[in-house]
Amino acid sequence: MTQTTTAPAAPAKTRGGALDALRFVAALFVVVFHFGSSAPIELESMHAFLGRGYLATDFFLILSGFVLAKAYGAAVASRKVSLARFWLKRLARCYPTHIITLAMLVAMVLAAGWLGLAQSNEGRFDLSGLPAQILLLHAFGLGGGHWNIPSWTISTLLICYAFFPMLWRAMLRINSLWISLGLGLAIIVGSNALSLALLGEQQFSLPFQWCMFRAAPLFLVGLTLARAVQTGRWTSGSARLVGFGGGAVLLANAWLVGPDLINVLAICAVIIGCGASPVTKPIPGAEWGAKVSFCLFMVHTITGAVWFDVVEPLAARLHPAVESVAWEAWAMWLGALVFTLIASDLYNRFIDEPIQKWIGRKWFARPVSSRPDPRPVAEPSA
Repeated sequence: MTQTTTAPAAPAKTRGGALDALRFVAALFVVVFHFGSSAPIELESMHAFLGRGYLATDFFLILSGFVLAKAYGAAVASRKVSLARFWLKRLARCYPTHIITLAMLVAMVLAAGWLGLAQSNEGRFDLSGLPAQILLLHAFGLGGGHWNIPSWTISTLLICYAFFPMLWRAMLRINSLWISLGLGLAIIVGSNALSLALLGEQQFSLPFQWCMFRAAPLFLVGLTLARAVQTGRWTSGSARLVGFGGGAVLLANAWLVGPDLINVLAICAVIIGCGASPVTKPIPGAEWGAKVSFCLFMVHTITGAVWFDVVEPLAARLHPAVESVAWEAWAMWLGALVFTLIASDLYNRFIDEPIQKWIGRKWFARPVSSRPDPRPVAEPSA
């Protein structure tokens, strides 16, 4: 790999690459993390890294900046897309899924109350917390731990999206691979040190009231990684070396339950390696996984509630061995993952995709200028 001050010609954009596959793996890890306490043996007690599902969310936050820069960077830099149009497209991508999921969750909670079923998380589904959820005020420290908890990422990323054009134009002034990487490293180390000094907790796992402080630096790191890919003359071999090297470090550090700072740096290396490698042959199922990952991330709160509060108790009543026999108990828990995957696929096929196509035709069909309107090749991450 040698450094250059100008970006090489972009390869043909193809879906189904490693980043698409990793997006699905990360979303599934979030689900496993959130379902872990409902397993026959709590997953974190089996291996401590299974209690670090928050790192998958950190991956999404970094990837959001990276993918956005690759998808919209050129159009934003040349001002082909206005700030208002750009932000509205991001809002239109995220908000319908959020509000539909929230409405489904509210309907479930109200139905459970009418049937006299007790809530397993008392206080979480308080109706007084709905306004903050509807208006996505999580980034301002409101509503993060209520109702559909993963929606806090949408709130924080929408704020990041508002500043993306300005941030990316500033990033384009960097014409050095090493400066881009150094800036990203400084943001990761500096924000984590500041979090430890002021809040006594790592930046990568901050609680909901500090979610903006958690998300914004990682989103910015994603931009620096995208610039590092642009300003470096990457070969397929060097990109794979960085990507697989980062993956090996991540797996080893996960097994040893090492520092999260190492995990995050390894994640950055994986994103660089995958992002710098042209997609010559799509990975089977990767494109489907990328499309489903956002729905998987957003709706698993509902599927988990249905499975663990309705299906599992009903199965235990009809067949008591489900709770007493180890393999049947684990099969029941794995059924929650399968149920969530099926539900997410159906949600994507019959709700999310049709809505996005309708919005695209209705609001964004006409280009903003005589030039073709740039279209991103990847679904935005959660």
